[in-house]
Amino acid sequence: MIHHRATITPGIPGDSGSAFIDKRGRAFGVLSTLALAPIPASNGVGDLKRELQYLASHTSLSVTLANGTEPFWGPLLPA
Repeated sequence: MIHHRATITPGIPGDSGSAFIDKRGRAFGVLSTLALAPIPASNGVGDLKRELQYLASHTSLSVTLANGTEPFWGPLLPA
C-alpha cells in the first residue's frame, strides 16, 4: 500500500527512507519514490505497518521502533 502525499518540495534522490509523521507526531510511512501520477511531484510513501510486517515475514531481522526524544510541534510548514 502506498500513501500519496503532496509536499512543499518533492522528494529528491537521496531522500528515500525519510520518515513521514502525522499531525500527532506518529510515524505512518517512509518516503519511497517521487511520483509523476496521479499527481506530478507527489511523494510515494510506503505504509510503515505493512513494511514492518513484510520485513518480519521475509527475513530474520529484528526491528524495534523507538519513541522520539523531542516533542513534536507540527505542523512546522503551512499545509
